[in-house]
Amino acid sequence: MITNLTVINLKANSHANPSEGDVFVLKTCQRTLVMGIGEAPFLHLRNNALREDVITDIFEGQHAYTFLLETICGLRSEVVAEYEVVGQFKDAYQEFSKTPNRNTHVMSILEKLFQDNKKVRTEHLTEIGQLTYAGIARKLIHSAVSDGDVLVLGSGTLAEDLIKLLKKKHTVYISARNSERVMELSKTYGLEAIAWNDQASYVKFPFIVNTIGASDILFNEMFFSQFFAPSFLGTLSQQMKLFIDLGSPSVIETNLTENEGVLRLEDIFRQSAKLNIEKMEKVNKAKISILLLAQKRMTPILSSTPFDWEELQIAYSL
Repeated sequence: MITNLTVINLKANSHANPSEGDVFVLKTCQRTLVMGIGEAPFLHLRNNALREDVITDIFEGQHAYTFLLETICGLRSEVVAEYEVVGQFKDAYQEFSKTPNRNTHVMSILEKLFQDNKKVRTEHLTEIGQLTYAGIARKLIHSAVSDGDVLVLGSGTLAEDLIKLLKKKHTVYISARNSERVMELSKTYGLEAIAWNDQASYVKFPFIVNTIGASDILFNEMFFSQFFAPSFLGTLSQQMKLFIDLGSPSVIETNLTENEGVLRLEDIFRQSAKLNIEKMEKVNKAKISILLLAQKRMTPILSSTPFDWEELQIAYSL
């Protein structure tokens, strides 16, 4: 089933045209994936006139499926086993399913990926899957103060994940360009919406979590000087305000750092690394399960595998 599968892994923020009939394209904050059968992904890139130096890896056949499954399970992410990538896959799949003349073979492979992702996460990644971007952002906010209003910027999957986690202990507000989506989320979760780009209102919040990625700078030094101005907080100190930027590309431009209350994706990645050290045994078992599943997809009629559990454990420990 996956003999002719080809996956090209590009650097983050590499430009590539959206999915089309023979090619599935996934863009995340850490990579751009181009998937298809045979030469289709290479033809897609040539049509985009992409330079070769943006290609980090090329996978084929079983290796391609293994890479995709590790990616959707979050094992290729800086935040190990994060769930956001599943939502990104699903959103990209929905877009691909709407394209004319979509390749049914590619559709079938994606559907198998969703099935196998669920199996791997259920059996091996239940606990560490809680360490998502949203989960780490919540942990950082709770470490600053137990309560306080939070403004979430953006209306995508990550923004919704944040809302679900934060609304249990905080009053959550939302602001985003997509007014229809803002209305939908506000109605579903009982949120109050703030007018898009109303920065005079933004700076009054003690906590802001941005999920918007764009090439434009939305928040500059002037914004942050107002955001951290003591007058907006009364007796609260500047250190009790946080701006967490989860967008890629980043939309902030400031010299302020984590120590001064501005956290970027790389700070979230570092937090994740600390939390995941003791969880690597489960990750290794998940990777072994992925190898077995990829082998099964390669030869679906095979009733047994030439590798046993112990041999695969030895291979992953090398």
